[in-house]
Amino acid sequence: MRIALIGAGGHGKVVCSIARRLGYQVLGYYDDGCSLGDMVLGAPILGRFEQARLAPEDCWLHVSLGQNQLRAQRFLVLKSWGRRVATLIDPSAVLDETVEVGEGTVIMPGVVVNVDSRIGRNCILNTSCSLDHDGRLEDHVHLCPGSHLAGTVTVGEGAMLGTGVSVIPGCTIGAGTVVGAGAVVVRNLPAHLTFVGIPARPAP
Repeated sequence: MRIALIGAGGHGKVVCSIARRLGYQVLGYYDDGCSLGDMVLGAPILGRFEQARLAPEDCWLHVSLGQNQLRAQRFLVLKSWGRRVATLIDPSAVLDETVEVGEGTVIMPGVVVNVDSRIGRNCILNTSCSLDHDGRLEDHVHLCPGSHLAGTVTVGEGAMLGTGVSVIPGCTIGAGTVVGAGAVVVRNLPAHLTFVGIPARPAP
């Protein structure tokens, strides 16, 4: 299997490593901020994002960008081109057999997802985070490293939970909301706001 990645930054390097562990041949990266021919983890920059449209038909693509809005935009463009977008689950991740994972999502080393959880398209479940039973992540969500969501938590489309965030059971986090690193969520959070602290409260 062959794959090319959209994004060659730090997140892209981790995704490259996961893809190789899963047996993919990484052809390289498409990244607007890099120079053609530069090497990242032994794989070349192949061009700018628009050139990914010309990638070989048998080549999988994956959007390896940490920033939610840009990742969502790139993913939707790839789908409009009719391209296949790979779902990547690191071999060390532990997912119950009932878990549903959407197209284009990446699940990184040490992640645990428990029974009857559903993960949308183009999400990032970053290193050693966890989603307990009956969790719901809508499309384009990013759970940063070490974030932990208790049972029956729902996270809206495009939300980001920072490193070390904790969420108690039954909470809903609105679409596009950002929860800062180390915050503790003890109630439902509305959409498109930023929350910080213990307990999580609107950022000043």
